[in-house]
Amino acid sequence: MDRETVIQNIMNNYGKYGITPEMIKENIEPLIDDGIKDGISYDLIYLYLRAMLDRLTGQEFYCTSDEIAIAFGVSNDEMHRIIEESRQELAEAGENPDEYFRSVQSTRFMM
Repeated sequence: MDRETVIQNIMNNYGKYGITPEMIKENIEPLIDDGIKDGISYDLIYLYLRAMLDRLTGQEFYCTSDEIAIAFGVSNDEMHRIIEESRQELAEAGENPDEYFRSVQSTRFMM
């Protein structure tokens, strides 16, 4: 992912909620640039922006374990292991792991 892809994805996904190119230029682009200066990947910046914008627009933030793996630079298998460990720790602490991690069935299509 690169800077322009992040901006384009934000506009495509959040324009329907009133996010404008001007808002992106004034508010989002500086966050992207600061993140890159701090050594954060575009994938992780994009996940953060999605979480923030979902909260602002009243949407629930969802992402896949694959997206998190890419953002943090680990393999899918490693991310699945981390999630399972986290679920176990939450359960041991009396928390409901399903409030943090949800398993959903995916549908894939081939053409």
